[in-house]
Amino acid sequence: MLNEQQQEEGRHEAGTSTHSGSHAFVVNKDGEIRNTLRSAEGDSPASPGHINDVWPAEIAMRVLKQVRRALRDRCYVCDEIREGEGGANLDFTIIAQGRDSAVVVSHDISPKQTELLRMHRLAYVDETTTLPNREFFQRELGDVVEYQQLREGRIAVIVVNIEQLEESRNSFGNARQDFILAELAGRLSTALRGTNADDSDDYERRSFLARTDYHSFSIILPSIEGGSDAEAVVERVLEKLSEPVKVGDRTIKLKAFAGIALFPQDGRDAEHLFENAVAAMEDARCSHTGNFKFHTGTMRLRTLQRQDLELELRAALDTGEFSISYQPIIERKTGKIRAVEALLRWPDSILGSHSTRKLISIAERTNLIADIDAWVLNQSCEQLAEWKSMGFPKLRLSLNVSAQEFARPEIMQTISAALLRAGIQPGDLSVEINEHMLFRDAMKNYATCKALKSIGIGIVVDDFGIGSCSLAHLSHAPVDAIKIDNVLIGSLEVSGRDNAACDAAISMSHALGLEAIAEGVETEQQAMLLGDLGCDLLQGYYFFEPLLASELGQYLELSNVSPRPKIVRPNEDGPGDLEQ
Repeated sequence: MLNEQQQEEGRHEAGTSTHSGSHAFVVNKDGEIRNTLRSAEGDSPASPGHINDVWPAEIAMRVLKQVRRALRDRCYVCDEIREGEGGANLDFTIIAQGRDSAVVVSHDISPKQTELLRMHRLAYVDETTTLPNREFFQRELGDVVEYQQLREGRIAVIVVNIEQLEESRNSFGNARQDFILAELAGRLSTALRGTNADDSDDYERRSFLARTDYHSFSIILPSIEGGSDAEAVVERVLEKLSEPVKVGDRTIKLKAFAGIALFPQDGRDAEHLFENAVAAMEDARCSHTGNFKFHTGTMRLRTLQRQDLELELRAALDTGEFSISYQPIIERKTGKIRAVEALLRWPDSILGSHSTRKLISIAERTNLIADIDAWVLNQSCEQLAEWKSMGFPKLRLSLNVSAQEFARPEIMQTISAALLRAGIQPGDLSVEINEHMLFRDAMKNYATCKALKSIGIGIVVDDFGIGSCSLAHLSHAPVDAIKIDNVLIGSLEVSGRDNAACDAAISMSHALGLEAIAEGVETEQQAMLLGDLGCDLLQGYYFFEPLLASELGQYLELSNVSPRPKIVRPNEDGPGDLEQ
């Protein structure tokens, strides 16, 4: 197991033996050296001696035994011997030569083994916790499944998710975050029996623990009688993890949830067992009836439904069933359209039986969200280019970016390629991110925001007022505007507190040199109140509902012919005055 391999690597690095090196000589059955072919330094010694002069007595005795075996059987023998605790590892080849002599060749293979162990550690060990990583876990689980299939045994796979780890990293920093993870890993190890012990013959007395995700640990119980055994282990593990963690002069308490999948009923191979344990853990996170769940028939059905829905969404994207609506953003002072926000419209065939939140959740759990983001980006940029060619050069595009896309290092290349393909300038585009995304970017010194701003792309903080962004983060962030969440706008007319909150948000944005945008404006009174508060830009159904590109194009063309001085809703008698 990895623990012994790590100890082995440490021993190799701790020191080297004075007897290490390469040797080649001819010896007789009594161990007397008749002819030296090569010494450790590569030179022949002045006179032959005895193998006891080359190695300690214990090694010399073992070499002599192998020499006599080679002479007796007229064969060659290979052996590997370690020179005591912390000594070198020696590789021997002994070849019979005549009736009473044999060639002995030895090499010190310690450096090679150390390098192999180092590579193994890089590939299979999580450096923060020193536990095996996901790749090693999957390999081990496959071996355990194969072993128990032959014996018709039972296995439990447990996935433990630690909540609030992201918040703790933001609060304490990466170094102390690593301390927390290492502390939790230690607790898990002590709560299990025979953790990662290298004894495949006694599965009942061992368990396997790995860190398989940023905030998840996974456990294999290689031999159980039934679900009650796994349940007892999970309860013990969760109890250990519920204890407060002391970090410096502060104490934090984290929540943990676990999912359990059993072999063979919940999966007959490693992949499905692990997936079903993850699904059970997610069910536990969403449940209010306990902090761990077994994978059940109902959960299996939910998993299949999620997979089917993912396939539906993928097929809809491939066949062009998605579409984009555009909702204008209005300048308060002039009544002109400053920009349009691109809004994804889900296929009616899928949305009819599922909520938008559920669809987004499915897309975010897979790589599908990246493909959807890329499709919306390219389609909306091409549409903006078309409107500009109609005679509206000042029109801008506002685009929502998912958290996954915003965190990808390739975001700059993706957006730049879309702008170049459509033939529009970076200054024509604003990206909308929520407060949590800005908060996470702040931990990286606003790397993504700065990169986007450096080429002229605008940054808008969406859903402002309901997230976790502090004034300090906002004051240092390279952003251009805030968009006040419609939760505050919706009760603006009846709630003095929400009115005051909007006033404070608008005043703060102006003090920081930012524009204030209000979304979800649905009534004339809301528009008037926001105007009195000095809000710069307004968006909502009171002005325009989201329109298909063709519908908005008609308004743009009509406004060129007979612009109207006042803003009206689309279901009234004409278009608003659109900026040209």
